[in-house]
Amino acid sequence: CNECNADTTKGKNDNGRESIMHYVTDINPDAIRIAKWTAEVNGIPLEEFHAIQCDLASKINDPVDVLIFNPPYVPTPDEEVGSNGIEASWAGGKDGRVVLDRALSDISRLLAFPHGVAYVVVVDDNYPEGLAMIM
Repeated sequence: CNECNADTTKGKNDNGRESIMHYVTDINPDAIRIAKWTAEVNGIPLEEFHAIQCDLASKINDPVDVLIFNPPYVPTPDEEVGSNGIEASWAGGKDGRVVLDRALSDISRLLAFPHGVAYVVVVDDNYPEGLAMIM
């Protein structure tokens, strides 16, 4: 699953509480179905939750305050990246960064200026120090 979660504040809802829009993206339709179920059982109002089947965050256009990204990060042969098998959920290609490096421009585009924050899951094999310098 190439999952990206993003939240942004959108003012007050009908109950007078702050409305938070939740966006979840994944290329896997089963992951989208489970995300919707999880939101429902946790009481997230449907009008505040958008589960979108797409590649990375390509269909999110609103700036976000918080972005959480759990890309496939395990170093693998590049040909495993984006496959239809279960290995697509962990196969990160060279240095485990193929999907992550593709997502960097989306992350940069989506973060609300000046206080947007991204939390990205990485491991030492992904060279997080170099990644931090890029971001």
